[in-house]
Amino acid sequence: MGNFYGLRGTKLNIAIAIVAGTDFALFGYDQGVMGGLLTLNSFLKYFPQIDTQKPPGGNASKASNVQGITVGAYTLGCFFGAVATIWLGNFLGRKRTIMVGSTIMIVGAAIQCSSFSLGQLIAARLLTGFGNGK
Repeated sequence: MGNFYGLRGTKLNIAIAIVAGTDFALFGYDQGVMGGLLTLNSFLKYFPQIDTQKPPGGNASKASNVQGITVGAYTLGCFFGAVATIWLGNFLGRKRTIMVGSTIMIVGAAIQCSSFSLGQLIAARLLTGFGNGK
């Protein structure tokens, strides 16, 4: 096994496990934060389509589906990002792929934070997930 940033063998395996664990924690954190936001009155004020308690039009089932799509868009984006990395990873190389993925995540997170419509929020979650999947 070669030398990577001065690490070899067990130390390299531990470093890889820590970095991968952090990535998985960020994935879960993003999903968990979004799950917590779904019930905040200040959040529902801007996105009433996902309010399952007082749904617009009285259709709680539709609001629940829209809520699931909003949360699940991140996971779907991660899937497409991972699939795209099969080809882009070879083309860009490891370091550039990580940089591109991180940049995409930053742009997606900024759009999520500034979303003013549900469509924009869902698109931003797809984009952020795509960056994480890379």
